[in-house]
Amino acid sequence: MSIGPSDFGGLSCARRPFKVKFSVARLFGPEFVGIGIDQQLSFAGDLGARYPAGVRMKAHVSKIAHGVHVEGAVAGREHETCARCLEPFERDVRVEVEETYSEDVPESDAIFGDVAPLIGRAIDLTELATQILEVDEPIAPVCDEACNGLCDSCGQNRNIGSCTCAEHVVDPRLAGLARSLQERRES
Repeated sequence: MSIGPSDFGGLSCARRPFKVKFSVARLFGPEFVGIGIDQQLSFAGDLGARYPAGVRMKAHVSKIAHGVHVEGAVAGREHETCARCLEPFERDVRVEVEETYSEDVPESDAIFGDVAPLIGRAIDLTELATQILEVDEPIAPVCDEACNGLCDSCGQNRNIGSCTCAEHVVDPRLAGLARSLQERRES
């Protein structure tokens, strides 16, 4: 069985952007083994700015002893700023999802374990996607591995044009270290 954006059976939406909670209660009945998820998710705040069109979560939820296991992927187009040249750019993002929920894990232990608490037999898809995308966020995103960045002296974007600044200006506080390194290279 597959649940999509047009079928809100088992989903409850609290506000815009939607906070999507997915009920897995029917998995605990005798006839269900798994449920497919194909859901568009949107975010507020910083994550909403990075993913203005939201992301799509495609996953399969299967029953395990005392809980459920979610396996799939979250995909979307991320808007970023390059850490080298400070220009905006976009990148396609696809992050694998693999999360286990258990009714045996108390809500107070949620941040400490590898298994998340299954509360009310529902999974908060928005929260799951938020956690996965935040962990996947690069520390210093770059528009291209060959990005030349900005000139340290004048701020010229070296991808657009060159500048007339000295090629390598050494910070005066590190001049002694630079001299030692240069002497090592020459010997």
